[in-house]
Amino acid sequence: MESDGLSARQVLVLTMLAFTITLAIVVGNRMSAEAMAVVVGMVCGVAGGIPTGLLLLLALCRHDRRRQEWEQGQAVGNGYPPMVVFQGGTPQVLPAGPQAGYWLAQAPGPPVQRVFHLVGGDDMLLQDGSIW
Repeated sequence: MESDGLSARQVLVLTMLAFTITLAIVVGNRMSAEAMAVVVGMVCGVAGGIPTGLLLLLALCRHDRRRQEWEQGQAVGNGYPPMVVFQGGTPQVLPAGPQAGYWLAQAPGPPVQRVFHLVGGDDMLLQDGSIW
């Protein structure tokens, strides 16, 4: 059933558009120049932020899509989740003697007397020569 007239939705959209334009003209005629400048500044600020927001949304969606594709590729690739086993009990002791791939530990020797050299700051020394 074809009709040449406007649908109810089109009439509603045209009525709202006419109301918005009429309201903007009436309010614009009654506003001072400073108030009009504030409104124009707000509109320009919001309009300037829209492209940045859209680019950020696009970048985040692309990042999420790539991460989902990577996770799906990982799930398909190995079939089972990785298994990690922590074995409790006593720690394993290496057998005595040199092991392949391990550095030999130095044998503990007698304690060595440490010597300190104080650079500058003679005023920090006490009368007996010790540091305070």
